[in-house]
Amino acid sequence: MKSKPLELHWLPVAADFEGDLARARTRAADDPPEAWRALRHLAGHRIDFLQTTRIERALRTAKAPPEVPRLRLALLGSFTVEHLVPGLTVGALRRGLALEVHVPPYGQWRQAILDPASELAAFRPDAVLICSCETDLVPQLPLATPPDEVEAALEASLSETVHRWRALRAIGAAVIQQLPVPTTDPVFGHLDRLIPAARRAMVAEMQHRLIRAAREERVLILDPVAAAEAEGLDALQDRLMWLHAKQHVSPAAGPWFGDQVARILAAMRGLTRKVLVLDLDNTLWGGVIGDDGIEGIVIGEGSARGEAFKAFQLYCRALRERGILLAVSSKNDPERALAAFDHPEMVLRRSDFAAFVANWEDKGQGLQRIAQELNLGLEALVFFDDNPAERALLREQFPAVAVPEVPEEPETYIRCLAAAGLFEAVGYTPDDALRAEQYAANAARRQLEVVAPDMESFLAGLDMEMQVGPVQPVDLVRVTQLINKTNQFNLTTRRYTEAEVGAMIGDPGMLTFCVRLKDRFGDNGIVSVVLGRLRPDGEGGQLFEVDTWLMSCRVLGRRVEEAVAAVIARAARQAGASTVVGCYRPTPKNGMVADLFPRLGFAPAGADGLAALWRLDLAVPPPPPPHIRLTERGVTH
Repeated sequence: MKSKPLELHWLPVAADFEGDLARARTRAADDPPEAWRALRHLAGHRIDFLQTTRIERALRTAKAPPEVPRLRLALLGSFTVEHLVPGLTVGALRRGLALEVHVPPYGQWRQAILDPASELAAFRPDAVLICSCETDLVPQLPLATPPDEVEAALEASLSETVHRWRALRAIGAAVIQQLPVPTTDPVFGHLDRLIPAARRAMVAEMQHRLIRAAREERVLILDPVAAAEAEGLDALQDRLMWLHAKQHVSPAAGPWFGDQVARILAAMRGLTRKVLVLDLDNTLWGGVIGDDGIEGIVIGEGSARGEAFKAFQLYCRALRERGILLAVSSKNDPERALAAFDHPEMVLRRSDFAAFVANWEDKGQGLQRIAQELNLGLEALVFFDDNPAERALLREQFPAVAVPEVPEEPETYIRCLAAAGLFEAVGYTPDDALRAEQYAANAARRQLEVVAPDMESFLAGLDMEMQVGPVQPVDLVRVTQLINKTNQFNLTTRRYTEAEVGAMIGDPGMLTFCVRLKDRFGDNGIVSVVLGRLRPDGEGGQLFEVDTWLMSCRVLGRRVEEAVAAVIARAARQAGASTVVGCYRPTPKNGMVADLFPRLGFAPAGADGLAALWRLDLAVPPPPPPHIRLTERGVTH
C-alpha cells in the first residue's frame, strides 16, 4: 500500500494553477521581476511535485527584483539529488529568497569538497547542504561486533564528517548536515536498539554524535525524520525509486523536502517572521466572548476542545519565551476582549502581548497598526485566524503578511503553525529570550517621551550606557542575525553567513564593533554592528572603509548613531587611518539613512554605481553625544 505523499497543508489550495502559471510566463517576456512576483504568489499555494517542477522551469525566465535577498546553495549527496532542486528553488521562492543551486556530478561530492579547483569552489556557495543516507555515515559491521569496535568505527566516520565540515567552512560556506534517514528494517524487533552493532542502534548513536558535533562546529542540522514523523517515513521515501534511481527522497516528497531546507536558508538570510498576530474568538478560545461572556467561552480542563485551546496557548507562550512577539488583531469590543484574559484557565495574559488591537475595524488596519507600533514591516507578521474569509481577504490586501491555512479542528492548530516553519531559527541567544521584555520596556520609554518637556530631557532621563568592543566569537550568532535581518537602518544591506563574519573578526586588517545599549528600563542587548577594513589611501597613509553599519530599529531616535560614529572615528584614528570612507547603497527599505553620513559631518566623495560614497576627515574626530555614557573594554568615557 503506497503512502500518501507529504504535503504543505498549511498553504491554501491554488484556485487556478494553470491560468496563474500561464499569466506568469506571459509576463516574463516583458517584465521579468513582475513574473518573479507572480510565481512567488503561486508558490504560496499547496502544489505537488509536477506543479513545483513547472514553476521552477518558469522561474528560469523570470528575474528576482534587485531588493530580493539572494543565496547560493551547493547540494551534495551520494544519492540522486537533482530531482530535489525544484523543491528547493520553489521553497526559497515561497519565502522571498532567490536561490541558485549547484549540484556536483553524481558520486563526486567528496572530491569536490577537497579539490580547491573544483566547480564547487568556483561556485563560492553561501551554504552547503550535505544530504547523507544511512550508508554514508554508518559503517556496516557484523552483529557480533564488540561495543568498543562499534565505538571506534562510529568515531572514525564522525571524524571524516567533521573534516568535511571544516573544509567547507574554510571557503566561507555555512554547512547544513542532513541527519540520516533509517533505511533498514529491524532484525531483532525492539531489541535492535540494545544491540550495539545493529543498524538501528548505530544510526541512532550516529545521529546523537552528529548533533553534538554540529553544536561544537557551528553547523546547522536538517532533521527530515523528525519533521516527517507525523505522516511517517514511508511518505518521505519510495523504496522502489531508491532501488531504480537512488532517489533517497521520493519525487512526491520533493516540494515538502525543499520547503524544509528553504526555511533554514530563509532564516540564514534574516527572513524569519518576528510577530505572531492572533485572532481571539475560536482561535485562542472556543466561542465568542461578546456573545457567550467570560463564563461561556471554552478553554482549559474539562473538555477535549478546551484542552486543545489551552495547549495552543501554551505553544504560543513557548514561542514568546524564545523571542517571537505576540500580538492581537480581533474584531471585538476591547473591554470584553481584555476581560477574557481574566479567565482562570487562560494561559496567556494581556502582558504577554507586545501589541493588542481589538475594535470593529478591518483586521488589515489592525495589522498595519501593529506593524507601526512595533516599528516593523508587514513582512515580519504571521496572522493566525480561524475565519477563512478573513484569511483570504488578508492574503489579497497584504501579500507581505504570512497567513497559514488554519484547520477547523483546534487540536491541529499547533501542528499547522509548527509545520509552516515561519519562525525557523538558525541560532538562539540571550538577547532572543529577552526580546518580549525589551519591547515591553520600549512602551515605558514611549510613555517617558510623552511626559518629557523636550527631547533633550527625554534622552537625559533614559540614563543610557553604551558598551562597545570588537565582535567576539560569543557574539557571532546574534551579530549574524542582525546582519541578515536588519533592513531599515542598514547603510549597505550586505548579507553574510556566520562563517564569513567569523573570518572577518579573525582578519587583522578588519575593525569590528559590537554595540550594546542599556538604560533605566533595561538592557536592549546588541543594537548596532559595524564591520570595516583598513586600506591604503593611495597617498602613503591609510583609510578605514566601512563595509557594514546597521542598527536595530528599537533604539532609533536616541542619537546612538552619533555615539557609534565617534567610536568608529576614534578607533580608526588609533589604527593609523586619517580618513573614514562610508557607502550608502539605497534599497526599497533603507531610505531612513539616506542622509546619515552628511548629518554626521561626512563630505561627498563621489559614487560607485548607485552607491553614494562619503568621507570623514579624522583630524578632528566627532564627539559622542553628552547623554550617552560610553564604555569601551571596561573604560568609561
